Amino acid sequence: MPASEKLNDTEIRRALRLSIISWVFGSVWLYTTAGVPLANYAQALQINELQKGILASLPFLATLLSLPASLLIERTGQRKRIFLWALYFQRLMWLPIAWVPYWMVRHYGQAVTPHAMGLFLILILLMHTGQAVGGPAWTSWMADIIPGKIRGIYFGRRRQWGMILTIPAAVLVGWLLDRYSSTDPLQMMWWCAMILMVSAVFGTIDIALFHFVPEIPQPRQKSAHLLRAWRDPLRNSAFMWFAGYVAAMMFAISFMGQFVIFYIIEYLGDSISTSRIYGLNLVTQLMVIVVPGVAQILCFSAWGRAVDRMGKKPVIILAGLGMVPVGLGWCLVTRQTLWLGYVLGALGALFWAGIEVANFNMVMKWSGSGDNKGGGSGYVAINSVIINIAGFLGGIVGGIIGQYLKDIDWQWVTSFKTFTFYDALFAFSGLFRLLSIVIFVPHIREPAAAPTRLTLRYMTANIYNNLQTAALQPLRFMRLKQEESYPLHDQPDDEVSGSAPDPDKRG
Repeated sequence: MPASEKLNDTEIRRALRLSIISWVFGSVWLYTTAGVPLANYAQALQINELQKGILASLPFLATLLSLPASLLIERTGQRKRIFLWALYFQRLMWLPIAWVPYWMVRHYGQAVTPHAMGLFLILILLMHTGQAVGGPAWTSWMADIIPGKIRGIYFGRRRQWGMILTIPAAVLVGWLLDRYSSTDPLQMMWWCAMILMVSAVFGTIDIALFHFVPEIPQPRQKSAHLLRAWRDPLRNSAFMWFAGYVAAMMFAISFMGQFVIFYIIEYLGDSISTSRIYGLNLVTQLMVIVVPGVAQILCFSAWGRAVDRMGKKPVIILAGLGMVPVGLGWCLVTRQTLWLGYVLGALGALFWAGIEVANFNMVMKWSGSGDNKGGGSGYVAINSVIINIAGFLGGIVGGIIGQYLKDIDWQWVTSFKTFTFYDALFAFSGLFRLLSIVIFVPHIREPAAAPTRLTLRYMTANIYNNLQTAALQPLRFMRLKQEESYPLHDQPDDEVSGSAPDPDKRG
């Protein structure tokens, strides 16, 4: 960029702060719409196993629009405008998603439930198209704002701050559904609709704050350059092997989120107290959102530091290996081992955070423009298309397997538990995660990366420091309050100036 169009340090810091504040609201929208309210809403519409897989695959199907979106971005250079229009559409689409199917069932009765379910899936697909169009614009835009040396740490901190409202919001949502909803499908739909519409407000605030983030002008590209924006990523073998790994991992886990929630509700619900204080919905929210959120708070900055200092390849090796037993472990979660669900939820969030941070930083490395010497939004679009085709296929395959095994009443009864089609899906996911590491990771090249063993030691030390800091924070707060109780003018000169205090002066 010309020097006159670059941001100064003050403008960059302001943009970074606004991006963090916006995600505090955006994370409430994300985790509310992806948790128990959506699952209960779908169950009230009598969703079947194949439709569960379709629901899980829809965000990946919508991302096929990333390629034409990239074309539009490169041709116009209007990254900020495209992002705002597309993401406003995405967030506001949750209003008809929440209200229209409920209105149909309420006015026309249960006979229209199949039609309402079909419309529900169509609206969900349309909603995800907003992210598919606006996502590449945002990533390329942020790549020109956020300094390359701090991206890992910054996005780790951004995700941590996002949990400030997410955790209490998730607990409140679970408590509200346990306290006021009932077994009546229509009443459950009403409460879920209200929660989803409120979350849409939080999501809209997230996007509105980006009006105050400065736009970095991007030169318009000619047709030849536009074709190169797509061709260059496909010819970059290092990028393709990395995208292949993330795609294979996405195929393995794409259906897990939806099926885990339904597994908890359908097969573990009898072991959970149905009291108004501690009910099924609250437990599910704790297991799939709150506990994983706490784990991410403790680990995101550590993953970010590891990516910035040690490299991306050792991070994806460690995180990928950790994801394998997490998938297989859900086969062991029963009514008697409910605690294991909390452990797996935390570990899954911890290790997936590492893959997510490494993938995002790798793509951002190639997607900048100007002085960043990146390939523009073409890398973002190709990366999105590859991994989201894999995610779409994973959701469809998961739904087909679930529907087929459920229809034949496949069960394996042992003294430990009765294994169902859910356990088959969990085992399939765990084994495919292992295959993704064996097939793709050896071909990923990053000469400057540190050895995996040293990265593991570095990560362990960072997570330990985070835990220690969190544990000692109350004591530090008490000490600070005690020091504030003394008037500043009564303190010795050496304490005010910051020099080492003389022990004899303390008396």
